[in-house]
Formats: sequence, C-alpha cells, structure tokens
Amino acid sequence: MEFDDITEFSADTSAGTIKIRVMNMKNGILVLISDSNQFRLGLSAMAIPAGRGRSEPTSVGFFTTEIESTLVRTLAERLASWTNQTCMLVVGMTSLTREQMLELMSMLKNHLLP
Repeated sequence: MEFDDITEFSADTSAGTIKIRVMNMKNGILVLISDSNQFRLGLSAMAIPAGRGRSEPTSVGFFTTEIESTLVRTLAERLASWTNQTCMLVVGMTSLTREQMLELMSMLKNHLLP
C-alpha cells in the first residue's frame, strides 16, 4: 500500500544499511530510522522550530541517556529547522555515534531539501 504523505528510502552508511521512513502529517513530520528490516521504538526526540520568541529550535528527548540524548535532539532540531515543522524522531539503531548522526543528517537533508 502506498501513501502520498509517506516516503521510505535506505542508504549504506558506516553502521550498515539504514532504513528511513518520513511521514508528513498535518501538524509536523514523523521520521523513523532503523538499522534492521523492521522499524522499532528506540531513541526518540521531539523538536519544534524557532519562533514565538525563540531564536533556536527547542527539543526534548525520550528513551535516551546523556550523549544519545544530545545526538537525537540535535538531529530532530535540525529537521524541525529545515522543514519549519514540529518533528518527532525515532531512531531504532543498535548504537548511535556522532559520526553516524552526521551521516543521517546528510541523508535526511538531501531527501528533505530540494
């Protein structure tokens, strides 16, 4: 089944093949990232773009610890800035490093921005 508001793609990275699904919603975007054949719950963050007295995006992390929280929140904030929409990000990867986050950021930027 295909939907106009859902896109899915995969790419080879230093962590192996990564699968990404982007769902465009009425009030934001939901981005799922997985390093396996199925998407799963994992490191999560929600971010809102700058506005209403904020010069930078604002975010909160879920199911994360210290460095992982910073990585997923940074990625969610970047997505919110690029799309100017609220972004919910769920990263179902075995581990997430700064280098992998930068690779994901580049892949998503190429996908989301014309």
